[in-house]
Amino acid sequence: MPASVGIAGTGKMGTAIACNLLERGYRVAVWNVDSAMTAPSVAAGAAQFDDVEALVNGVDEVVASLWDDAVARDVSLGRIIPAARPGQLFLEFTTLSPQMYETLAAAAAERGVDFIACPVIGSVDGARSGSLTLHPGGSRDAVERAAPLLRAIGSSIHVTGSPGASGHLKLAANCMLAVLADSLGELLGILRRAGVDRSLAVETLIFMLERVATKRGQLLELDAKARFSAGALLKDLELARFAREGLGVAAPLVAAASSEFERVAASGLEEEDYIAVALALERRF
Repeated sequence: MPASVGIAGTGKMGTAIACNLLERGYRVAVWNVDSAMTAPSVAAGAAQFDDVEALVNGVDEVVASLWDDAVARDVSLGRIIPAARPGQLFLEFTTLSPQMYETLAAAAAERGVDFIACPVIGSVDGARSGSLTLHPGGSRDAVERAAPLLRAIGSSIHVTGSPGASGHLKLAANCMLAVLADSLGELLGILRRAGVDRSLAVETLIFMLERVATKRGQLLELDAKARFSAGALLKDLELARFAREGLGVAAPLVAAASSEFERVAASGLEEEDYIAVALALERRF
């Protein structure tokens, strides 16, 4: 029989995880600081606890799905870990700073609790269907013990090696979303000003995101052999600047990218693939 799981935090993600686990035969208990927010999980069959310490004491494994460092400091650090039993599994699904993950890991270790930082990539739909991407970081033994629960929640699981690494990876992933969202908006705005059909503009930019995805192998192998050279792309960036001037619009994100390409060209990498810019930036850190 699957272990009993307590979920602290029944916002959208916590509720979706609870409902998914219930359908998979888990005994699920829930707690939320606003008890009214546990209603959907309880309606689906979860047991409700009025305080988080009782939740921890009443289940085999604990999952936290909270909001930020401040809430985790209060709930995870201040209440869940002190109430946990030695050897009990505690999985922190909340997206937190790497520093907070490490703080929780240290506090859990002092109490003998098996802590796993496990930020997720995916939406409420993925949580509901058990198809999230998970990045667990913790001891090998803890991750192995948690494997059945992790497989019930995620369809893609990548062990990072440490709680801090899990935090850095999740934040980098979300920074990528932010940069892409901003750049899409900037470029769509320019194309709207230029009178380009919006559907065609969207399809073209999404196609280019797919083209960038083909660079996975080159990034992994540090391969900068030119397929489309940095110099050729820099030439097009200059043409794009001239085009924007004609429209009377600014594009700060594209301008920042152009500066990096100019730096790479000045360093003698102009004939290498445009992905050499990414590799050069990586080496700078």
